[in-house]
Amino acid sequence: MRVFLFVPCFIDQLFPNVAVSTLKVLRHLGCDVIFPENQTCCGQPAYNSGYFDEARLMAMHEVNSFLKFKSSIDHKTFEFDYKHDYIVGPSGSCVAMMRNFYPKLLSEDSRYDTVMPGLARRIFEFTEFIDRIIGADKFSGKLDSIVSFHDSCHSLRELGLKQEPRNILKRIDGLKLIELPQNEVCCGFGGTFSVKFPEISVAMGDEKLKNFAETKADILVSSDSSCLMHLEGRARRMGMKQRFAHISEIMAESIA
Repeated sequence: MRVFLFVPCFIDQLFPNVAVSTLKVLRHLGCDVIFPENQTCCGQPAYNSGYFDEARLMAMHEVNSFLKFKSSIDHKTFEFDYKHDYIVGPSGSCVAMMRNFYPKLLSEDSRYDTVMPGLARRIFEFTEFIDRIIGADKFSGKLDSIVSFHDSCHSLRELGLKQEPRNILKRIDGLKLIELPQNEVCCGFGGTFSVKFPEISVAMGDEKLKNFAETKADILVSSDSSCLMHLEGRARRMGMKQRFAHISEIMAESIA
């Protein structure tokens, strides 16, 4: 199957290894992965801050970037096939923006109101795509590690994902998963929330790290790098040495 890889802007700028690991795993599972080069920010920060007109322009650009584009490498033109192609991204937060909020944001534009419903059905978060479309049983790896998993709010509440990443982690031989206490509680990042309410954000992050420390796990894994960025930043200031890793990185390491 053909996958159009959606790389959120903060992953592109701050955590490029997550994008590389996602690509590696998808190819390992037999996907033909294509990267639309003109994609940018999905517009979520603007949307969450109430700048709907600006977010709408960004949404239009993002949709256009995936529907049809020309590669600068081999100069081939790619056009999205609604029946066979998928858009997959390693971020529940940004995937939720595209799948859940783009249809509403672009509903009054005649150029997109008929496009988005069909397109939205082909947009998947990374672990969701592997578990529900490819099948988690198609993946296997080996990695001797003790990990705990953080459920991001957008993955859990906007996309309804809970078991999907766990199904994948269970396919890695040698990996032990220890559940976090209060694993459905927000870590405090929340995108622009952490900027508007830093004291609350820090307190919530510290509580999450306290729960992580109780597990005695070596690695905190999540499907959202934004949560991991927030938590690792606090952890380093508190002197914690544990590793923080996106699930795609763990998967890529397990098949290396």
